Amino acid sequence: MVMLVCILKDYRKVEEVLLALVEQGVTGATVVEGRGMGQILGSEVPIFAGMRGLFPGSASDSHVVVSVMEATAARACVDLIDRIAGPLSQPGTGIAFTVPLGRVVGLKPPIE
Repeated sequence: MVMLVCILKDYRKVEEVLLALVEQGVTGATVVEGRGMGQILGSEVPIFAGMRGLFPGSASDSHVVVSVMEATAARACVDLIDRIAGPLSQPGTGIAFTVPLGRVVGLKPPIE
């Protein structure tokens, strides 16, 4: 099992990403609004205001999608997220990664 973490800069892509996860059999995900380092440093710490250009996409909030799934499903999900929200290789679009998990309890079985 892995935890898939996806940070999206374009809030309009969140629903499409969630629908794609469901199509891959994912039964749950948590979405959290967040603020990136560039946004905080560029707007709240005056000494760093001139550095805002170093953080592409820092003007808007991020949306963090977190889900637990099998590693094989996660690979397909990351590819879908890259197509929907990306390319993620383009600065300021977002990031997706997985983290291996040990013991997992309370997870619904995947949708078949």
